[in-house]
Amino acid sequence: MRSHDDRCQGLEEALTDRSFDAAVDMVLSSPARDRFRATSADGSVTFERRTVTVDDHDGVPVERHEFTIVDLDRKNPLADGSTDRFSTSADEARAPFPNRDANAYPHAYDQIAQFFDSAHAPELVVQHAPSHRFGTNLGEHGSLGVVQARAPFVASGAGVVRAGIVNESARMVDVAPTILRLLGTDPHPDSIGPTGARRRAGLLRRQDGDPLTFVHEGGADHVVVVLLDGCNPNQLYDAIAHGDAPAIGSLLGGGTALGLGLMASLPTATLANHTTASTGVHPGHSGVLHHMWFDRERRVTPDLLAFDEMFAAMVHLRPDVETLHEAIHRSRPDAFTAAVFEFCDRGADVSSFADFRSGRAPSFPDITATSNAAMADSSDAYAFMSAVDELATTQAISLWNREAGNPLPTFMFLSLSLTDEAGHEGGPHSEIVRAAVIDSDRRVERVLDAIDRSGARDRTAILVMSDHGMEAHNPAHDRPWSDLRDEALADVGTRVRDVADGWLYIEQ
Repeated sequence: MRSHDDRCQGLEEALTDRSFDAAVDMVLSSPARDRFRATSADGSVTFERRTVTVDDHDGVPVERHEFTIVDLDRKNPLADGSTDRFSTSADEARAPFPNRDANAYPHAYDQIAQFFDSAHAPELVVQHAPSHRFGTNLGEHGSLGVVQARAPFVASGAGVVRAGIVNESARMVDVAPTILRLLGTDPHPDSIGPTGARRRAGLLRRQDGDPLTFVHEGGADHVVVVLLDGCNPNQLYDAIAHGDAPAIGSLLGGGTALGLGLMASLPTATLANHTTASTGVHPGHSGVLHHMWFDRERRVTPDLLAFDEMFAAMVHLRPDVETLHEAIHRSRPDAFTAAVFEFCDRGADVSSFADFRSGRAPSFPDITATSNAAMADSSDAYAFMSAVDELATTQAISLWNREAGNPLPTFMFLSLSLTDEAGHEGGPHSEIVRAAVIDSDRRVERVLDAIDRSGARDRTAILVMSDHGMEAHNPAHDRPWSDLRDEALADVGTRVRDVADGWLYIEQ
C-alpha cells in the first residue's frame, strides 16, 4: 500500500532542489485517493479528480473524469497541455532539451491520475528533464513531455476517410476502439469506461478511450497494425515527404495521418503502451504498468524486457481487461487473429511469443539483402534488431500467403522494433534512425505486397503507428541518475527502492 506523509515531502523537496534542475523536470505523487501532485523547482500544483457525465461522439452518455486545482504554489509545472508544441522537426531543432517553460504536457492531469490508480505505482515518480542523459542513450522516452509522448499514426484503406495529414491528435487508448469500430464488432454487454462505471455501447470490457471519427463503422473486413516502436513522428513524416518511406507514404496518400500525433499514456514506454494500444486501457488500469515495477504484495520486481520474462509478459494483464484478439473473437468466433512479435498476444490464434514460450524459437534469418549494411556492420544492436524485424516480417507475410493453411487474418498486430533501437542509440533525428525508417518501410512494402496477393487489399484497413515518441538528450548532461539520486537524498534519512530509474518506493 502506498504511503504519503512527511517522508514524501522531504523526498520531493530534496529532488526538486534547484541544483538538480538540469536532471529533474518534476516529481509526481498521489497524496490521497483522487488527489495528485506535481512538484518542480519552480513550483507545484495539487489537483483533485471527480466524475462527470458527458455525451461521447455518438451522443451516448459516458462518465469521465474532471480535474480541479486545489493548491498552487508559485508556478504550475503542468500549465501547458497543448498538443501542437514541437510538431515539426524544425520546431524540435530550434528548442532542443526544452525546460518546463518551453515544454508541453498533453493530458497531464488524466495521465498522472490513471498512473496512480495502479496498486503497483510508487510513492514518487521522477520525471527526467529532456536534457538529462541519465543512461547511455542519446534518445529517450518515458516522461510526460510532448516529444516523448507523441507517436505517429497513419490509417489507410477500407473504411478510412481520405484526408491526408490533419492538424489533430489522439490518445493511445483510442487505438483499440478505433480498430473495433472499423471491424464493426459488437459492444461488450458489461463494458465499463474510464472511471470504472458502466459504459453503454463500449466495444471492450474496459474502454478508457474512444473510436476516432475518421473511420467508418464496419468499413473493413481485415485490419493490420504495423507498429514502428519508438519512432519519432516528425522523423517519419519527414521521411515520407522526402521520398525515403514510399510504402508508408502511399498509405498516407490514400488515408489520414494525425499531424499532432498519438499521445502515449504515462509512462510513455514500450510495454505500457503496447498493452494500451491493444486493450484501450491506460497502464494504470491494465496491470502492465511498465516493463518494471515493484509488486509490494509479492515483494518482487518484474522485468518484462528480460528474455526470461518478455515472452510471457501478458501474465500480468488483468483478467477483467479485454484484448483486441479477445474482443474480436467474442463478436466473431470464426475470426483469425495474429500477434506477430507483439507483447500483447492474449487471445490471438497465432502468436510469435507463444512459439518462444513453448520452446519453438525460430532461427533468425540472414539480413544481408534486407538491411542497411553499413549500419548493421557498425552497430550490433542495429544488426540484431534488423534480424528480429526480418523474422517478424517473414512471419506476417507467411500468414497472408496462408502457408500453414490458415484463413486470412481478420486482425494482425505486427511489431517492428528497429526504429526504437536506433532512436536510443543515435537520437531521434540521426542517420541511424533514417536508415531504420528506410529499412522498416521496405518491410512494410513487402507486407502490403502479400496483402495485395491475397486479394483482400480493398477490404483491408492498415494502420502504421508507434507506441511512444523519442526525444534527444544532451550528451553533456550525462551524470548517472544513481549518483544524482544518492546526492539528492543523502541527508533525507528515508530509505527508498528505486525501480526503472526514478520510480521511488518508500521502504517501510
